[in-house]
Amino acid sequence: MGVMVQGTPYTIMTKSESGYYKDKWDMIGSDAIEWKISADHNLDNYVVDPDHITEQEENELGLEPGDSGSLEFRIQPNTSDSITVDCVFDIRAYLERTKLDQQGQPVLDDNNDPVVELVEIDNSVLTAYIKAHILLFAGYDDSTGKYTDLITDNDELRRVLKNQRYTKNGSEYTTIYWVWPMYLRELTSNNDAVIIYDYAERSNVIDYIAKNRTGFFKDCTDTKDQVSADLRALSTADNVNLYNRYSLKYDNADLEIGNNISYIMLSMNVEQ
Repeated sequence: MGVMVQGTPYTIMTKSESGYYKDKWDMIGSDAIEWKISADHNLDNYVVDPDHITEQEENELGLEPGDSGSLEFRIQPNTSDSITVDCVFDIRAYLERTKLDQQGQPVLDDNNDPVVELVEIDNSVLTAYIKAHILLFAGYDDSTGKYTDLITDNDELRRVLKNQRYTKNGSEYTTIYWVWPMYLRELTSNNDAVIIYDYAERSNVIDYIAKNRTGFFKDCTDTKDQVSADLRALSTADNVNLYNRYSLKYDNADLEIGNNISYIMLSMNVEQ
């Protein structure tokens, strides 16, 4: 994961300074900060020392449903004593492919291996799936294991964290929590032990899913009001047929992500 930096009155700083990451992120652009991956700031919840990882474990690494993590950052004002900003998050999807020359032949590196490149995906259907399925929260309760304060979106599925204040050379960091739910029931179940967020968030989460229904569910033709009503019904009582109908569409969207997206980047634009 990385964060795209824009603007000059401030500097974006990240807290994590060590961990495992792929060098190929350098291919995305020189204006990207890489969030290092560690035990607490991770893609796939590493449980081994990344410097002594086995080949089998290496092959298993990667972002997938069920993963979660946190990102810490602060905004350092460059021209004033303090700054108040909105942090606007977007998820961008990339496809890894072999680089071709003008004759359509693979470009080879110094070791005579094909050169691979990351190409940003502009398919709005695919990008809607990954943007919807990775949720961002501003809070996490260690005592309950529940996420709080869902970071909601504008009409383009860009999430906005409003009115964050930082002082020059201060120590305040902002933490956001990301989670890719493995099962739809983690968002819709009437069992509070199953859902991943605090009970007080239920209405907000359901509204968010209904608004972005074509991102959460593949081939969803239901109206926003219909999806909202169905998910509210699921949040109060079990209904196997109703759940299965939406769960299948949710899982099919995950399959589309896995089949068509190689990498993703969480970008952050700071707006004063």
